[in-house]
Amino acid sequence: MQLRYLNKAVLYKITKEKQPNGSYINRYNFIKMFSVQEQEISDEISVSIYGADLNRIIRIKSINSELEKHLKPKMVNESDNISKYIIVIDDLSYSIKTVKSFIDIMLVGRLENKSL
Repeated sequence: MQLRYLNKAVLYKITKEKQPNGSYINRYNFIKMFSVQEQEISDEISVSIYGADLNRIIRIKSINSELEKHLKPKMVNESDNISKYIIVIDDLSYSIKTVKSFIDIMLVGRLENKSL
């Protein structure tokens, strides 16, 4: 991993907060900032898994696998699942698809700063 290709990735946990009128809004709680490197997905297995969504998927890897170590236990945990987390890179939010020795994330859209 070359340091000159690193980007900043911010991990947020999404919690639902009930409003006085009974509706819920998402709150994004800052967890930690990580340095990650984006990788091109080109292997045939990933292409067959993600299909048409491949254009929205990127693969990231963090220094010393810090982010992977943090997220891996959440793959099977029911109360604190990876579906409750997002990763923000360059003001774009990504949902987490899989965590192995790398992390595959899918573009969700621009992060709304009003609820941070």
